[in-house]
Amino acid sequence: MAPNGLAQQNCWEDVLAVANMAAHDVDYLEAHGTGTPLGDPIEVNALMQVMCPEREEARPLVMGSAKANIGHCEGAAGIAGLIKAV
Repeated sequence: MAPNGLAQQNCWEDVLAVANMAAHDVDYLEAHGTGTPLGDPIEVNALMQVMCPEREEARPLVMGSAKANIGHCEGAAGIAGLIKAV
């Protein structure tokens, strides 16, 4: 199985709509980060399609992923990403 880039784009568009935010309101994004040569480019490309088309060069979207560095670790990977983002 491989991630679905279009589904990820739709999800991010929905998230922004529910949060009543525009893509340029987001400065940092803690990505899922599969840590694989297949999954990471799909995720990053999907995020760029939604979050970066009208983004000013002076205000880049910064992305990271703790999970890509520590592995799945069950629930620990999610909380590690939250702690890192905070």
